[in-house]
Amino acid sequence: MNNLFYFLMFSLLLIPIADDIFAETIKVQIPTGSSIPLSTIHFTPDEISARPGDKVQWGNTDSVFHTITSGTLSSGPTGMFDSGHLKPGGQFVVLFEEQHIGEIKYFCTIHPWMFGIVNIVDLEPEFNIYHNVGSGVSDSGVDIAYKVKRNLVNVEVNLEKNMISFNFAGKINNDKFIVRLPSELIKDPKSVWIDENQVTDFDLKKADGFTTLTVTLQERTQQVKVVGTVVIGKPSIKEQVLINQIFGITDKKFYESGDQIIVSGEIQNPVQLYQISLDVISPRDVAVFHMEVPLVDETKFTETIPTIGVLRELGEYTVKITAPSAKSSFMTFEYGIVPSEFDIEPEEYESPLKQVKSGTEPSEVACKEGLDLFMKNSNGDAVCLTQSTAEILLQRGWISNF
Repeated sequence: MNNLFYFLMFSLLLIPIADDIFAETIKVQIPTGSSIPLSTIHFTPDEISARPGDKVQWGNTDSVFHTITSGTLSSGPTGMFDSGHLKPGGQFVVLFEEQHIGEIKYFCTIHPWMFGIVNIVDLEPEFNIYHNVGSGVSDSGVDIAYKVKRNLVNVEVNLEKNMISFNFAGKINNDKFIVRLPSELIKDPKSVWIDENQVTDFDLKKADGFTTLTVTLQERTQQVKVVGTVVIGKPSIKEQVLINQIFGITDKKFYESGDQIIVSGEIQNPVQLYQISLDVISPRDVAVFHMEVPLVDETKFTETIPTIGVLRELGEYTVKITAPSAKSSFMTFEYGIVPSEFDIEPEEYESPLKQVKSGTEPSEVACKEGLDLFMKNSNGDAVCLTQSTAEILLQRGWISNF
């Protein structure tokens, strides 16, 4: 009896937890040369799909630092994940869960022309995902979910016939093929062909922007073709867009003395734009840095600005990017002051500036735990600093104790 009990307990331990059975780690590589603006490959692959519970692992096989930052250049980081500066040979892993379901865009803040997409999809475990269908005839492909026992070798798009073809390998009789066709891939699918014969024994159900096709494949079936009214890749009328739109970003939001400030950006829809102006404005609204940046490939740029010799007072600086016939781009960063909006809960702590504006004397300002209060010698303002930062600035004579 005891032996049977222990055998059953041991057997139960061998049974994996259901949530982990189908979880996987999807790998994305940053290839060598991806930091070059003219490079056509930045993330490999640049769009993936994953399920809740899956992990995505980015590996930096390039020779320079990169970041994996959720968001886009035009809208900025979202805060969902950020690798920081990922060194050559480094890896960064993110676990995605149910609350992440949907399309998640990410980019490199150092080289913001590098971007990718993670699609978190809620699929039954037995379904598979075929990536980037239609990418050969469109600017961007779509992922499809499908279920079949034999191997799905490839998926082709025929623009002339408004047809999607699924090509298989393997011989399995009565093999049920289920595929969810997004409306952006094919609209109003109506007829189905198995090999060269049109069939009527299939099922189509529409819901939530998808058409689900169910059809049974016989042993010798090698191809299924679906015909609709429109397929991906058809030319469409584009909305009028503004020319020479400048988007810029700094690699960090907080810098200390000795740091290098990396400013990168992109010009969308450039028209006769060959050079931009880059300026850094001090907290007292004085220009402390200026340079003209030639646009080598007319769309992308990245420049490095030293903090030493350029930034001479603490506070919030503004980077201004301008060009003829273009809307200027502005971004801000903090120098020597821990920015409360990034690592301090607003309901528990207000920045020194907000405290003073609300009536608190500079010498009575409260600092977050781990920071100490000092006075800026340039204007008498209160600042909260880490001990390591304060030691450097005290030596330089930029701050003093109240």
